[in-house]
Amino acid sequence: MASASAPRRSARACRPLPQPADGAMASTSAPRRSATARRPPPRLADSAMASTSARRRTARARRPLPLAADRATASTSAQARARRRSARGPAALTGLPDEVWEDIFLRLDAAADLARASAACSSFRRIISERRFLRRFRSLRSPAVLGFTDGDLYAPVDPPHRSAPEARALEKAADFTFSFLPGGWCFRHARDGRVLLARGISPKSDFCDFVVCDPMYRRCVKIPRIPDDLLASAAYNGMSHHVFPIRAPGGENDEEESFRVICTVQLHGKVVVFIFSSCNQTWRGIISTISLPRYGRVGMPDYAHGCVHWLLDFTGYSLMLDTSEMEFSILDLLPPPYSESQRAIIEAGEGRLGLLTIGDDTVDLYCKNWQNNGVAAQEWQHDKLIPLPEDYRIDYHWCIVGTAGRYVGLLAHLGMHFKYFVLDIKTFRLEELCTLKNGVMFFGFPYARFPPLLALPSI
Repeated sequence: MASASAPRRSARACRPLPQPADGAMASTSAPRRSATARRPPPRLADSAMASTSARRRTARARRPLPLAADRATASTSAQARARRRSARGPAALTGLPDEVWEDIFLRLDAAADLARASAACSSFRRIISERRFLRRFRSLRSPAVLGFTDGDLYAPVDPPHRSAPEARALEKAADFTFSFLPGGWCFRHARDGRVLLARGISPKSDFCDFVVCDPMYRRCVKIPRIPDDLLASAAYNGMSHHVFPIRAPGGENDEEESFRVICTVQLHGKVVVFIFSSCNQTWRGIISTISLPRYGRVGMPDYAHGCVHWLLDFTGYSLMLDTSEMEFSILDLLPPPYSESQRAIIEAGEGRLGLLTIGDDTVDLYCKNWQNNGVAAQEWQHDKLIPLPEDYRIDYHWCIVGTAGRYVGLLAHLGMHFKYFVLDIKTFRLEELCTLKNGVMFFGFPYARFPPLLALPSI
């Protein structure tokens, strides 16, 4: 045994020592094994998160791109969800009944505000578009003048006026060329969104066929001709100096859609008036027993307080007809000189009758109490003075082109330059509405109406 162990020790003694490089590698691997031994084992949560992230990356890598049809379907679904949220709207979320919302909407100042509220949600639009609510709103508000028309041309209100968007919407919705009618009709008057057109019957007669149109809804009502027996009773022989038809509102107890057509005929110093009512579809006539002044010529009449007023050119008088009593009378005006186109009879509010006159630099309003139809009442009293715009005082000719509810249309023109204004009788504010510079001779009539969203058919 001693001899066996001796060779083993001799072999170990003869083994060569390690080189320096081998020693460095051995010392380096030792710390690595030590760090690996000290590293704690991974927790279960870390393993799960790492595994989930790996799966997500793999899924995203394998997921195909969405097709166009899938994208369209997703977009449609999103829009549908948005519409459902909009359909609920404030009206559904607050739980207020429709009657409360109606009272809130009736307190809005202008029709444009109501139109914007209607666009907020379908619930608001449903409430505002109901005929009952629109009737209530129309009874409390006056429609704004959205443009001027003469039957061949419609001039909408220009920006930046607040009514310009509604005027443009009306221009797109309405047909002011009256293409839904056969040719030959010409413009005569406009009031409450309805237009009166006329067409000659024969060269031997001054009378015309009449039709009342709603240009927005493209509806019309043809007025029957004046019966021959009524013409004979009025001693009408087919020869007259002037025929002026106008469209007037219905009576106090008539429906909102009712109207009247008043046709004036001047016969050798006297006036014959024929009135048509849409309620009973009949004409009736009356002859004035009042002789007109020698140079008094009746023109386009004004309508105020249920009476028709004919201003006689360059006189201090007005011929007045009470349409409820069918009686004529003479109303004293201010002394001349004022031409017909520079005066207008209006309803001045607070039970007063108003007389507008155009001077050199101002528009003057005179008023008198409306007692006994203004006959033998107090004298005219100067009430307001409205200055004309400074840029249009010199060289411009001013005239009154018509009235529309609480508004009076005025025209300032110089040569072929036409500029239209409107005077609000309640606020006495004079506003510029539109300008025409294209060389077209245009004497338009103010056209007042609610915007298309709030307008009911007038015929």
